[in-house]
Amino acid sequence: MVLTAPLALLLVGLGAVVWGTKITLDNAVVIARHYQVSDFFIGVAVLAIGSDLPELVVSIDAALRQLADQDTSSLIVGNAIGSCFGQLGLVLGIAGMLGPFSPSRRHIVRHGGVLIVATGLLMLVGFDGVVQRLEGFGLILAFGAYIVFLLNEEGLVTRSREPGRAGVAVIWVRLALGLAVVVVSAEVIVRTAMTLAEQWGVDQSFLGITIIGVGTSLPELVISVAAMLRARIGLSVGNLIGSNILDTLLPIGIAAAIVPIEFAPSLLEFDMLVLLTMTLVALGFLYRSRGVRRPQAIVVLGIYLGYLTSKTLAL
Repeated sequence: MVLTAPLALLLVGLGAVVWGTKITLDNAVVIARHYQVSDFFIGVAVLAIGSDLPELVVSIDAALRQLADQDTSSLIVGNAIGSCFGQLGLVLGIAGMLGPFSPSRRHIVRHGGVLIVATGLLMLVGFDGVVQRLEGFGLILAFGAYIVFLLNEEGLVTRSREPGRAGVAVIWVRLALGLAVVVVSAEVIVRTAMTLAEQWGVDQSFLGITIIGVGTSLPELVISVAAMLRARIGLSVGNLIGSNILDTLLPIGIAAAIVPIEFAPSLLEFDMLVLLTMTLVALGFLYRSRGVRRPQAIVVLGIYLGYLTSKTLAL
């Protein structure tokens, strides 16, 4: 494939969005560490939300373009679905190849159950081919309810120490810098993705699922692998499951709250069914007493690569 200017710009945008996310996450974790919370909670509430900023900003930017009479529905839905596939298939697959991935069964039952319900809810609101504003608000409220569930599960949070004012100011400035990089990069990604879809004659959802979906999953991959290597399984699992719950509910939910989003029947009849199947398989492996090891990782990666291959052959 020839590296055209739009494609090169898209790759630069993906690289910048990963860098901006890292800056945001590093400083968010510093703030979170001043509170006595579990690794799993930090993985879900801080790392998952922080690492999903690219998907959120891309969806919001695309929704605003939809308001300006530019058709971006397929890009919004494809970005969310592609990120879910990338996080489960690519991140869990690679993490499992590196070593035993054996999380707490209690976390898998509770939060894995939420992920299954969230996936079913997305399929339900997309069943008629359009995610209306009210349904978008419903998805947002569902994620809000999950955050409340998390806070109740964690119990009362007490601050362990108060950083100096200068330290807090520096951290917030860095956090704002990271967010700014993410926002600007997302604008570049949406612009170039729309250009490439037109040049290549492919549906926007294909680019959203493949290039953008994989690219915006890189923060989760980096975080999960780093946590694995440091034997912080709670951080890794919280980031993985939390990211998929967020990507299932918020990107499409926020975009639909701004403007109704078309949900192509083909995405519901094939992509969402494959995603639900892979989710059930991955959670089943995670629930095992031995967790995800190399054989299970190969299966998850195989499902993901088979899915990408089918999308490519269908062009």
